[in-house]
Amino acid sequence: MQKIEFVKMHGLGNDFVIIDKRFKNIDISKKLINSISDRKSGAGCDQLITINQKNSDNHDVSIKIYNPNGDLAEACGNGTRCIAKLLFDESDKSELKIKSDAGILIAKKIDNKSISINLGKLSHNWQDIPLIKDIDTLNMPINIAGFSPGVAVNIGNPHIVFFGYNIKDVNLSLIGPKIENNKLFPNKTNVELIEVVNDTEIKMRVWERGAGITLACGSGACAAVYAGTLKKLLKNKVEVKLERGSLYVSIENNEAIMIGPAEISFRGKIELK
Repeated sequence: MQKIEFVKMHGLGNDFVIIDKRFKNIDISKKLINSISDRKSGAGCDQLITINQKNSDNHDVSIKIYNPNGDLAEACGNGTRCIAKLLFDESDKSELKIKSDAGILIAKKIDNKSISINLGKLSHNWQDIPLIKDIDTLNMPINIAGFSPGVAVNIGNPHIVFFGYNIKDVNLSLIGPKIENNKLFPNKTNVELIEVVNDTEIKMRVWERGAGITLACGSGACAAVYAGTLKKLLKNKVEVKLERGSLYVSIENNEAIMIGPAEISFRGKIELK
């Protein structure tokens, strides 16, 4: 029987189980991911993240991000903030370079509660997202009643953003998986519904690829602000209001920088037979 230690963390309710593999070889099997992600029989989480030894001198650690279904995710803004919180707590560093499958993300300690993450270069080029063919990414042929045509962008991972009103009334459990699995997205996509309060403030709901409805999504918040600037709806510094608080996103030099909290919920062990 294998006992695996983990840390449960969250960023505004977007929760993660984090396993440190830097000093212990642990097999991250689909069985482990399914068991630990289950909210009834496991610790429960939106994603499982491993911390791994760095493999070059251009970063401090590397991470792998797994959705509950076992698929790998390229990037996760809230999850990266949680990793940074753990690493800042164990060292006197105020800046870290964290390597994910989306590239190297730069984390900076703002104070004891807030951390900024630079999610890197942004794109709405159809090949970068990717899409299966050349389409106007600012006016996608995917529609939700009462919303403008979707805007497809890449924030290290694929997103489609819809702007409209009364986002709380949308049956996201119904439309989310349909849009996630739309054939235009060969790698599937995350889905954001956005209600613009003014040009520096929005409300957001999100359907995460491979995870479903989550309380928050860091890369989704960045995608929403980036899409809003492309559509001339938003300025480049925006408060993104979510169910349990706000993230603060700025678009600078075609890069997204996000500031928000990260908290430890508890530490534990899981036994795998």
